[in-house]
Amino acid sequence: MIAKDHTDWMNKAIDLAKKGSTAFGALIVNEDQTYIQAFNTTKKDGPTAHAEINAIQKLKQLNYNDARKLRLYTTVEPCPMCMSAIVWAGIGLVVFGASIADAAKYGHQIHITSKEIVEKSWYSVSLIGGIQKEKCIELFEK
Repeated sequence: MIAKDHTDWMNKAIDLAKKGSTAFGALIVNEDQTYIQAFNTTKKDGPTAHAEINAIQKLKQLNYNDARKLRLYTTVEPCPMCMSAIVWAGIGLVVFGASIADAAKYGHQIHITSKEIVEKSWYSVSLIGGIQKEKCIELFEK
């Protein structure tokens, strides 16, 4: 099986956000390219039901041996709550599209970046931002 690249996975996250009629979609992918997915359900499930949290809560459905090898793809940079949950879950890589600063142009955000959370943590998470950024920003405009 040929591994999908970051753009392919981000496109899946974008499609997922659209399916949920939200700007926020997330996938967690394991080494064999199987994945779990979620989108933001805060209107139905309350203020902590962000896409990343919803995906993390499904981790038991994903077969993996080492959480460090998991990759989380999300349309928007994780907020401080979500990034902290990612650290606690032990996920090794986060790939996002739009930044916290981008998202703040469309609604309320806590202006603490994922990088700042990682820097204050005992656990190192690799971060890659800006993947399909314009397409992710468009999700806010629809």
